[in-house]
Amino acid sequence: MLTEDTYSNWVILAADDGSFDYRISEEAGRAKFGEFILCPPGVTLYRHAAKPLSFLFIEFSWFDSAGQAIQPGSDVPSGKISLHRIDRYASTFACIRELLGSNIHDQFAYKQHLLMDLLYVYAAATREQAYPVTVTDPIVRTAVLHIQKHAYEPLSLMLLAEQASLSQSQFSRRFQAAMGVSPMVYLTAIRMRRASHLLLNTELTLEAIAQQCGYQNGFYLSRVFTNAHGLSPSVFRKTYRI
Repeated sequence: MLTEDTYSNWVILAADDGSFDYRISEEAGRAKFGEFILCPPGVTLYRHAAKPLSFLFIEFSWFDSAGQAIQPGSDVPSGKISLHRIDRYASTFACIRELLGSNIHDQFAYKQHLLMDLLYVYAAATREQAYPVTVTDPIVRTAVLHIQKHAYEPLSLMLLAEQASLSQSQFSRRFQAAMGVSPMVYLTAIRMRRASHLLLNTELTLEAIAQQCGYQNGFYLSRVFTNAHGLSPSVFRKTYRI
């Protein structure tokens, strides 16, 4: 109801049904489901909803394991947080919905767990994006950059191994040791993020999305997507699209 407010604690503002415009410091834009605004204490959050909106509001503070109030490090972001694992986010959001209207002290530990899960989903996505910066193995670093640049083109383990002048087994072991996942799992994660985005934000057919994500046809994309998300592309689009 207020167009602006400044809080003494950290705040998460997230749209459930609908979207809203926001401004925080020098950043401005629009947030919808699958995105949330993270606002530090003492910073004014401006917001406006053109249409009726249902949303989640969380105000919280940081404490160490001894229960002492602390300030988070500079790596904690502010502004709009966009999440690629919208299936995980939606699952957590659904659990939070079930607690709406309950007293703040009811199931407090569980509520704290759900809050941390929202932040964990963001942290996991950030870690994926940071791989090229943190990888020190030059061969793996080159492979990661190549995968990111050509993720939506035909790529195979054999091709990546040949470029690294290694056998497929040698390359896979080296990549796994540096990245924590296999080359194909890393490639699939990138493609699934794009597939999810296209399913939720376009009217493209599954065949067209498959072509834009590096897959030969919609049938194969559907099989990979279902294995990765636990639900088919059509159900995903119907369930999570605004």
